[in-house]
Amino acid sequence: MKIKGLLSAALTIILTLSMVTGFDSCKIDPMNGAKLIINYDLIKTFINVQFVDATTGELIGQTDNTEVKVIITGANADAVLDNTGIKKDEYYSTNGFIGLALNPNNEFVPTISNPIKFTIVASLDGYISTSKGVTIGKEGTYHEKIVMVNISNPPNGVVVKEEKGIGNLQGGTVQEEITVKTQNDEASITIPAGTIIKDGNGNTLSGSLDISLIYFSNIEDESLAAFPGGLMTTVNQDGQSLDGAFFSAGFLAIEINDANGIKAEIFEVNTAELKMMVDDRTYNPETQAQVTDGNVVPLFSYNTDNGEWNFDQEVTIEGGSRSTYEVTAQISHLSYWNFDWFWGFPCPDGIQFLFVGDYSACGCTEFTGIMRRQADNTFFSYIYFWACEGVPIQTLWAPPDMPVYIEWDQGCSSLIVDEDFTYIDNLCAPDVMEIYFSVEGGNTTVVSVDIMGRCAANANVEVRPTYGAWYRPADSWCWKWAFMYAGHAEICDVVIGQEYVIGTYFNGQWYQENVIPVQDTYIYWEIELPDELCNELL
Repeated sequence: MKIKGLLSAALTIILTLSMVTGFDSCKIDPMNGAKLIINYDLIKTFINVQFVDATTGELIGQTDNTEVKVIITGANADAVLDNTGIKKDEYYSTNGFIGLALNPNNEFVPTISNPIKFTIVASLDGYISTSKGVTIGKEGTYHEKIVMVNISNPPNGVVVKEEKGIGNLQGGTVQEEITVKTQNDEASITIPAGTIIKDGNGNTLSGSLDISLIYFSNIEDESLAAFPGGLMTTVNQDGQSLDGAFFSAGFLAIEINDANGIKAEIFEVNTAELKMMVDDRTYNPETQAQVTDGNVVPLFSYNTDNGEWNFDQEVTIEGGSRSTYEVTAQISHLSYWNFDWFWGFPCPDGIQFLFVGDYSACGCTEFTGIMRRQADNTFFSYIYFWACEGVPIQTLWAPPDMPVYIEWDQGCSSLIVDEDFTYIDNLCAPDVMEIYFSVEGGNTTVVSVDIMGRCAANANVEVRPTYGAWYRPADSWCWKWAFMYAGHAEICDVVIGQEYVIGTYFNGQWYQENVIPVQDTYIYWEIELPDELCNELL
């Protein structure tokens, strides 16, 4: 079976890495009649990213050409490449996926004592900009899910209020007080008369304003999953960069533009006033109880350009109406704002998980779920385990002494965790926790896949790539991961006779094909390499 172009992009890794990593490129001159097999396996660490709409749960761009723009920031941003080995200033998703990798040079090899840290910053017109901090302590394959909020179709727990053409600025000065608030008073912003509003370059705004005020609940799953920057993050405080976790009391995203499209960033002469409702179910980790009148909560601002959080001030929670509380803050600049307690000093290596059960000749498989805090049962993070038989999976950089539990996702696979919930009192404990799973249903098989690249000018040269791919039933959007080494992969937990889609992301493009496995299916993909690559190799 030939799949046109499926891996032609992948095989350019051989050439691009010679430029990126400093490896010497050389011509290949096989002897007449001799077969030369090139097993490409320079890249050791892959980071697969999915972009998901917070309301629909669908991959952004899975049915159209929508592309999420991504930039990489942070301490080790230089270590990150496209999964074809190319370093880019910005990347774009296709079909809801991006494939990234770490440069395999020695200075970028991750270890627990010297991890690679970077931030994936994602933006898309009509969606709230967001980011995901990534810390990698050892080579391997990593999966990240970034949930984004469509302003015109927000999920549960996210309230959007937009006002167009309000107020009047003359010479950058607000002539009359401007107030925007959400319908049920979840949040408001007030800009006093006499305030001068400028952009980040010091230019004044003029005329009327368009104001967007977006409130994120700290209780609803859908809202917490889409918190810009995530709940496991890095903050800048007192001149230090600290890793840790947020216990949020609520989040606000505010954007202001004038009629010319100039974006507000600075308030002068006066400060603007933020008010936000605080749900009385909010958990305060400092008091280890629900919030009450007089509690103090820090306020952090978020830079949408680089995904960084910065401590701004502390505010006091006060008794409000309708059995809720509220906070008030005076701000001199615009950003996204998170009222929350920061839980710092994560452990570099913590508890280990060992998945025990029938791997169905797979060797490795995936398990997914949601991690929740035991204190208030709120969403903390999505989790993904790439589990291999007999190999414990170690937790890295987890928050200490924060009891959590995992709610297992049982929807994508016939390999089902035996318990619905797994409770962990301390993610930093030096223990091995065994997770038992079973096989539900039957008539599944393992599909072997071999991919080989050939050059028309010399059929004696074979290129066998190392990379990853995704597969799903043709009637479902439930993608599962498969890893290929030296051109060989085994796709497990496949239902015989059912049609599947196999796809991969390479160098900014998505390639996919449909297959129907039968008993003892063996798929052989032979691809014709592009002439420019063959000319280099030969």
